[in-house]
Amino acid sequence: MNTIPQELNWVEKRAACTIGQVFNKLCNDFEGDVSAINAIRNLLDDNRFCINPVGDGSTIVIGQPSRFPRVVVKIGIVQNEIEVQDGTTRSAWRVRIGLNNEGRCTLRLNESTELEQWQFRKKALEGLFFGV
Repeated sequence: MNTIPQELNWVEKRAACTIGQVFNKLCNDFEGDVSAINAIRNLLDDNRFCINPVGDGSTIVIGQPSRFPRVVVKIGIVQNEIEVQDGTTRSAWRVRIGLNNEGRCTLRLNESTELEQWQFRKKALEGLFFGV
């Protein structure tokens, strides 16, 4: 099935596909992910995962503040990309924002890999939440 629209106001769609808009949506969805893992695991206050903004709000940190050693995932806007610093693997990776050929705003890991927002969140948090 062809999912490419025959007509699309791509300029309007791309103008709405900004790093700030995508980052804000991701932050809201990360809050939902943190709430979900805390509820699923029935974590007590000392072991709960938390999400905290850092600095000017262009970065968030997700982790368990009471856990030692403290492991966190840091996600933030760096120039025109969103960077993930993964404390579980001690690695960093970045995505760019773009409009794909189907007219959807997506996250591009590299030229051949685009991620939906849930895939980005999974890649960023799966190790922290599930130790994989």
